[in-house]
Amino acid sequence: MRPKLTFAIPAYNMERWLPVAVESCLSQTESDIEVLIVDDGSKDMTSVIADRFAEKDSRVRVIHQENQGLAAARRVGQDNATGEFILWLDADDFVDETCAEKMVGLAYQDNVDMVCGNAIVFSDTTFNTREYFYKPEAHRTSFANPDYWKSKVVWRWIFNVDFIRKIDLPHPNYKLGQDVCTMYEALTKVGSFSQCPDFIYYFRQDHKHPGSGISREVEHQLGHFRFVKETLVREKQIKPLVKYLNENYCRDIFKLAPRLVGENAAWRERALEISLEIFEGLDPQWFRKDFLAPELKAREEFLPLIDALIQQNLDAVERALAPLQNKSAKKRSVDKDSPFHVWRRRLKAYFKPHSRQALHVLKKYESAAQQMH
Repeated sequence: MRPKLTFAIPAYNMERWLPVAVESCLSQTESDIEVLIVDDGSKDMTSVIADRFAEKDSRVRVIHQENQGLAAARRVGQDNATGEFILWLDADDFVDETCAEKMVGLAYQDNVDMVCGNAIVFSDTTFNTREYFYKPEAHRTSFANPDYWKSKVVWRWIFNVDFIRKIDLPHPNYKLGQDVCTMYEALTKVGSFSQCPDFIYYFRQDHKHPGSGISREVEHQLGHFRFVKETLVREKQIKPLVKYLNENYCRDIFKLAPRLVGENAAWRERALEISLEIFEGLDPQWFRKDFLAPELKAREEFLPLIDALIQQNLDAVERALAPLQNKSAKKRSVDKDSPFHVWRRRLKAYFKPHSRQALHVLKKYESAAQQMH
């Protein structure tokens, strides 16, 4: 008999957080689960901790490999999971104890290959919380539902393992934007899926930043839009593509462009090259209100840039970027790590039920992890 759900946990140097992640899986009210830890060449005690869990609970398996990155580690989980369904759990996050019971139960009830759950994002520093794009209960909906055109993370979903192996679900090696590439491939092929209304995933936000650097932002943050374009155009999902480009590409290029000067000027040429590839072959009418209604509104302020990119006119692209990037550069940045803002977020957290719930769940798993070790 296959386990009902595999929690696949890619882990690289996660000794501090891995015990809580694993305990959250082993504490499930649905005990018929598998925990598959992919140790991605960790240099700390991650591998030792993972092996210790495997020795004490037969539901835990560990695969050790040389460091290959998150995409490769997720693929190893996909290829080696024995469960009927899989959930990719970041090693520094944790799940609610009812996650497997509710998510797999809904998949069985509705006979669907994918189920989305709701998530709480929280801060280790202040324990302030927020709901991550909450979605209400839904049964056998589809990607025709505009609520799911902005599905940017894999970790709030379970996937039928046979289904994702059949479609050979990809995990492209982008440091930024990888999840959305995977999600669009899955959502455009799944047919129907359901939405669990409960909060089943807790996401730590403080140390998630993948690092900065011009090369990363150009090759990965901008680069992933090419993958998204290819997927959504191939699957004839034009409105989701326009929504994603309007809300994400335009935001990213306006933030990035003011920095692509001086010693970074060569990266400006590369960023524009990628941008032209993203918009090559697109129809300018797709970005107009007559096409987008009623689900979406046209973003008139972006049309000069978009038209120039579609026309492959670099001079026009530069002219269109100038006023918008200057506006973006003038926005005053807020130091969210200042003592005042930390205090303010701690005060907000005190009055939030989600904050108290997340803290309660975390302390329970931390206590279990300490007893185990």
